[in-house]
Amino acid sequence: MMVRTKKLSYLAVVIIGVLSVSGCAHSIRSSPREPIGVMGALDSEIELIKEAMGQHSSTIVAGRTYYLGKIGVHRVVLVKAGVGKVNAAMVAQAMINRFGVKSVVFTGIAGGINPDLHVGDVVISNKVIQHDYGFLGKDGFHPGKIAIPDMEGGEMAVAYFEPDSHLVGVARRAASRVSFPTPDTTISLHVAGPIKVYEGCIVTGDQFIASEEKRAWLQETFDAYATEMEGGAVAQVCIINGVPFVIIRTLSDLANEDASIDIEKFFSYASHNSAMLVLEMLRLLP
Repeated sequence: MMVRTKKLSYLAVVIIGVLSVSGCAHSIRSSPREPIGVMGALDSEIELIKEAMGQHSSTIVAGRTYYLGKIGVHRVVLVKAGVGKVNAAMVAQAMINRFGVKSVVFTGIAGGINPDLHVGDVVISNKVIQHDYGFLGKDGFHPGKIAIPDMEGGEMAVAYFEPDSHLVGVARRAASRVSFPTPDTTISLHVAGPIKVYEGCIVTGDQFIASEEKRAWLQETFDAYATEMEGGAVAQVCIINGVPFVIIRTLSDLANEDASIDIEKFFSYASHNSAMLVLEMLRLLP
């Protein structure tokens, strides 16, 4: 998966062979007074959670509105981050710096990559990869590793980001308790039986994927389950800051040539399913 060494001279100083990073984020922020951060890219992806907060306050930071309230026993900071990696990274860092969140959950839609998945199915991240980071040469694109600070003031290079195991476990428990709504007639024609919840690799890039060729490449290269445009940036920010995270996505399309049509049909349904799982997570978290 690495680019040939001779083509990565510009990255050589930061590649030290570390393939993944996760443990540095676990349990660093543990005060019960610290809120949980919940992010979505678009209004519809956070609407259900905002309604569940009931009374809340809001504040604007760098043009983004952050909603502050409670769900169950937890203080929650909720925000629409906007689409794309830069927007997501800016908001994740603001959540950490301005509001001191102890963990971050990202909710929303995604395109399906694994052919076993169908519209409406949910993916809980077990790793997150930025699929558009790498080297493009005469012989094509080669994914690369991302340099991040280590704990000793140096740098290490990682191929993927691993979510917090506790949050993944809570998401798994939540999935077993949620009763997802039965889709209406239009949607049910595209949903293969009951909604299923998977744990798998989520890939991120600043591209809306509507290509069967690209979909096949993402599966072959990364063994991806779903593709989206924000999670990898949130993961990178959280890992660097030592904040636990998990990405929850529901398929609104299958990242093929019909994706731009399907997303319009199934956006609300997919957003709702993802938010339902996150709400149950918030109720289960200690």
